[in-house]
Amino acid sequence: MSVVFLVHSEEQLRVGANWCAVFAESMDSPIVPVVLGQDAKILEKYAESFSSERFQRQNAGSTEVHSVPAKTEAVLELCHTLRCRLLVIMHAVDQADWQKELFEASPFRTAWLCPAADPPADEAHLIGGFRGSETVARRMSMKLLGMRPGTWAVGDLPPEDLDFNQRQQLMRDRFDAEASHAESLIVVPILSMSKDDLVYAVGRRLLDHDYGTSVALLREGESVVPGIINRFRRWTDSITPPLTRSERITLQEDLESGSRPSFEFLGLISAASMLAAFGLLQNSAAVIIGAMLIAPLMTPILGAGMSIALGNKPLFKSAFLAIVLGFFGAFVSSALFGLLVLMFETPDLTPQWATEMWARCNPSPIDFCVGLIGGMAAAYARTRTYLSSALAGAAIAAALVPPISTAGLQLVFGVWTAVPEGTPVLGPLLVVSINVLTIMIGSSLVLWIRGIRARSEWRKQDWWAVRVVVVLVAAILMVLVGMLGV
Repeated sequence: MSVVFLVHSEEQLRVGANWCAVFAESMDSPIVPVVLGQDAKILEKYAESFSSERFQRQNAGSTEVHSVPAKTEAVLELCHTLRCRLLVIMHAVDQADWQKELFEASPFRTAWLCPAADPPADEAHLIGGFRGSETVARRMSMKLLGMRPGTWAVGDLPPEDLDFNQRQQLMRDRFDAEASHAESLIVVPILSMSKDDLVYAVGRRLLDHDYGTSVALLREGESVVPGIINRFRRWTDSITPPLTRSERITLQEDLESGSRPSFEFLGLISAASMLAAFGLLQNSAAVIIGAMLIAPLMTPILGAGMSIALGNKPLFKSAFLAIVLGFFGAFVSSALFGLLVLMFETPDLTPQWATEMWARCNPSPIDFCVGLIGGMAAAYARTRTYLSSALAGAAIAAALVPPISTAGLQLVFGVWTAVPEGTPVLGPLLVVSINVLTIMIGSSLVLWIRGIRARSEWRKQDWWAVRVVVVLVAAILMVLVGMLGV
């Protein structure tokens, strides 16, 4: 774990050295200077000489200097390699736009610093920016400097009935009142980086202007869940290259269009359900397989999986509505087909004869594997143009259409009594529910690995996706525990 110190000039190195030394002492971490720019050999040599002498205490006598292009992706990749514990960005007016991009994209604890003098010597010279973020300010100040703010520049935010520019001006006036001592430091924790966040907007203005007082914008590192997910993402990207941008767009458009409820979808699922019902009554595996081939259930379930991977709530609602519509369409169609059959004959639905039907009335833990593997295979097939997605779609249909048709037929024929071979109606519906949930989980995982995911920085939508996954997994585990009788 290290304090990564970004350097673009000799002045930044000299001015920031004392600050990084304090940070490193407080965090008990070595300092790693990183020279920005590919053509900075002279600066790199100077940094090696300067650091070996200046950072001996923090680095136990050994300091290695790295160089990296001034690009966000390159810097963050190096920070991951160096196991960055704190990223220190020395503010420069001519680099403000790029530094802003890096500050916002960084998943590490980050300090964007504009120093006016050496670090503060006591709490009386450490000023909290906004009391509303007091908890975060105290925690981060203690972590980086070993002390807490003694005073606060701003108590409450300006009234919201003022326009944004007026509120900014009022806050800057309050900061101006504290900007009188070069040896003081104003720490401003950034909790939101949206363009209309008042604290972030004013904080950037403090960096851009010479207030005569040191200013630091602070960001906490990513929390446990985002950290684990981002590390897993980097690992999967290293072993299986994600889809290209054009491939992702094509796949997303295809799944989104196929996840909308429509009469065409309802007609196909109804026809597949009737065909499956005929095969179940005739105890014909060949006819049941034919029903699987025309069932259109794969696309909306994969669409739901993609919505989880992307954190796309509207798409999930649309796909879920299509799934529900398909379920009721298949159930009602199979029931109507059963009523039509009853007009001519009463078939033998005993377990000894209707083996295909009763095979779907006894859910077991194996059904979880069928849905999970089928969903993963279907999702992977859709991301590979040379593979047949129809085969994976048939696998999904095998797990869904025949059980729905079984439930519809048993309801119409009055087969409601449980027997050792299974539980009518309820058993097939439970099989369907299990498979829908596991297919969503499996497909979302594969699509996420293949690059169908949100932006790299953590967002509110990602928390929604995490909650959905937790709910789905909890539902699956509850059903599994019930089956095993634990």
